[in-house]
Parts: sequence; C-alpha cells; structure tokens
Amino acid sequence: MTQLIDCIQDDPGSRPDGSRPLSPNALLEVALDLARDASTWRALARHDPAERWFVRLAFNDCFDTWLIGWHARQGVDLHDHGGSAGALYVVEGELLETAMGFGGDSRLVEQRLTAGTARAFAPSHVHWIVNPTPRVATSVHVYSPPLSRMGFYELETDMTLRPRGSSPVP
Repeated sequence: MTQLIDCIQDDPGSRPDGSRPLSPNALLEVALDLARDASTWRALARHDPAERWFVRLAFNDCFDTWLIGWHARQGVDLHDHGGSAGALYVVEGELLETAMGFGGDSRLVEQRLTAGTARAFAPSHVHWIVNPTPRVATSVHVYSPPLSRMGFYELETDMTLRPRGSSPVP
C-alpha cells in the first residue's frame, strides 16, 4: 500500500499496546489512500454469486483493512462493528447504505454510494448495506480498533433495535 497511517501514540494507556484508535476522519484517509492504490487490491477482488466475498488486506494493532466484493443484489443485515469506528470507499459499482443512530436518533437515513464515494462512521454506527443493482460492486473498508466482532439487529416496528446476536470476525 502506498501510505498507511501509523498508530497514534499520544494517549498512552488507552489500549493495552498504548495506541489510540484512529478517528473516522483518519480512517477515511486510509480508505482513500488504499482505494487509489488499485495495484494492492484489484487482482484480489472477487464477486461470488452465492455469498458476499471479503478478504482482510492488512492488519496492525491500530486498524485493519478489508476488500469486499458484492455480487448483484447482495447485502449484509443490520449490524454494528463491535465498537470499532470505520470508513468505506466504493471502488466500483454502487452500494446502498441504510443507517440508524443509537439513543435518541431513530431515523433511518438512506445513502447511495457510487464508485468514487466514501463514508466514515463512529463506533456507535448501525447500518445495513446492499448492492441494489444487477452489476457487481467492490468496496474498501477500514476499522479502528481492528474489527473483531459484528453485532446484528432486528428493527422493531417502533424503530428500536433488538439485538439478534453477534459474530466474531474471521
């Protein structure tokens, strides 16, 4: 990869290794940098019609990066990122994100993310993502601290989130 942001060390004790998680804006910069470096990810990209495809591209104590291939109309259910902030950058195709806030903000916000667009989010972010088109899509994702769990939810009729379980990230 061309340039990845080093872990921030100015808040010792915030994590066992002394590093501090990166902000959503810093993660966005990492995602943009990685997306521009197609030589790092292009040959790895896959699109499986049976299931959403993903691979971890890089990992360190501070953040990890992922490449996700979305076949036509594939998506991932309503989920969080286990306390990690994140950023995603669509490098080809189009994704549709429907997001919901925790606490007092129970509005659903829908956003189309076309190739060349990015989105950063805080650790409390809950969303579902789908490729709404008959064409494939590919996206780059960055999480800090590194992604270890994803929590899944059901959306109740009163717009509250009911936890459905969580899964470790491979």
